[in-house]
Amino acid sequence: MSREVHRALGWSAAILAFGLLVPSLVIVALEVFVAHHSVQVALAEVLRRQFAEGENLFLVAMLGLFPFLVLSLVCVATAERMEPARHAAIVIGGLIGILLVMVSGHVAVWYPIYSGAHASSTAVIAFLFIPIYSTGAMLIGILAGYGAATLPGLLRE
Repeated sequence: MSREVHRALGWSAAILAFGLLVPSLVIVALEVFVAHHSVQVALAEVLRRQFAEGENLFLVAMLGLFPFLVLSLVCVATAERMEPARHAAIVIGGLIGILLVMVSGHVAVWYPIYSGAHASSTAVIAFLFIPIYSTGAMLIGILAGYGAATLPGLLRE
């Protein structure tokens, strides 16, 4: 296994681990900054709800893992074809694209619950669409990262 592929596997593991944490981190942030709970109470509540019947935050995290899985596959598939700086740029661009949509989508779904506003009964359907839209945003982020990594090379020549 080449050094580039080994590095890409490390990136992939970090991307997948981060992808599993994003939905829970959004909920912790909402509990702390909107519901005004302490960090300890927010973490305990999220941990309690991970596999709770009727809530199962782990399932929500697994559904949201799809774009992170795609980015991990792109990361490994492109590792040997690109120099490390350009490779890092496309991975970071893809990650930013995913996070922009995923975090805002989760905040839109969960915010009414923590702010005391009226929550839509169909809001949970968003958990099926957030990964799809995040994947599209990831592709745009990959292209932006590739372009950003290429631009300095064009200016130098």
